[in-house]
Amino acid sequence: MSIREHGFGMDSNGRFIMKRIFIGALGVLFVFSALFFAQVQGRARLRGIVYDDETGQPLAGVTVKLYNDSVAAYYLPHPVTDKEGKWGAFYIRTGRWDLEFEKVGYATQKLSYNVAFAAPGNREEPLVVRLRIIKGLVIENKVVDGVNRGNKLYAEKKYDEARAVFEEILTQNPEVYVLNKNIGNCYFALEKYDQAIESYMKVYEKQPEQPDILIAIANAYNNAGKKEEAAEWYKKIRFEDIRDIDTAYNAGVIFFNSGNPAEAAPYFKKAVELDGQFADGYFQLGMSSVAMNNTEEAIAALKKFLELAPDSPQAPTAKSILEALTKK
Repeated sequence: MSIREHGFGMDSNGRFIMKRIFIGALGVLFVFSALFFAQVQGRARLRGIVYDDETGQPLAGVTVKLYNDSVAAYYLPHPVTDKEGKWGAFYIRTGRWDLEFEKVGYATQKLSYNVAFAAPGNREEPLVVRLRIIKGLVIENKVVDGVNRGNKLYAEKKYDEARAVFEEILTQNPEVYVLNKNIGNCYFALEKYDQAIESYMKVYEKQPEQPDILIAIANAYNNAGKKEEAAEWYKKIRFEDIRDIDTAYNAGVIFFNSGNPAEAAPYFKKAVELDGQFADGYFQLGMSSVAMNNTEEAIAALKKFLELAPDSPQAPTAKSILEALTKK
């Protein structure tokens, strides 16, 4: 969960989990299910397989969280991989989905994926993901059960309760230091970014090259408004490890606003590669290209932006720049 920003100010389309409506046990299920189905329903599907990166064996018990940014809602319930590592999400919207793969004892992986409609009879290739095990970490079943309980509370937006569960587990099992990330996520959701960073750093100290924790720290500094620190942490992330749009876009904006358009451009390119319908990404790519005097790429990016978002507040700016570039 991260807040994107534009070169001209904060984006108002931050991510929020869809609100639940509580009107009694049966009423909750009916209303929530109806709201969910109306928002994320569609004719598409997405299947996948998760493997252990080291052994190559299918990985069971991986929770797959699918988030659709266009309607600000999750696909629920979260799919969980079976003994063959397989999972599926059915009757979903086409377009971009942000996915997060989680299993206790493994490094979380985030990526963005464009879902296309597959005609009946056409079986699409499954999305293959490989998770890296955290070395030297042995997880007991009772810990897994506790983590699952905390994750359930987190999904219900009971962040303080979830944090208390994770902290209790960590007190009793200090070797499971990775739970500091879960604790940090609870603070992040509550917009307590300093506490989130403090928790994330406890994992970083033991896993300084783990992509997901580097991304979490960078995004926390970004959301806290500490742009210089955010830039330092985005630079620590290997470019090829960024597979979600938010991180790519946020990093690009940080570098662009720091006066480094050449450093920002690759991140905006990655964002639009991950989602060809991401208008903001094309706008920022166009602005970076203008700053670098890359006229051809600027024209292409700004034209695509206007095609996707002709009524955007940035549309007049894009049109003016296009006119100047084409005359030039």
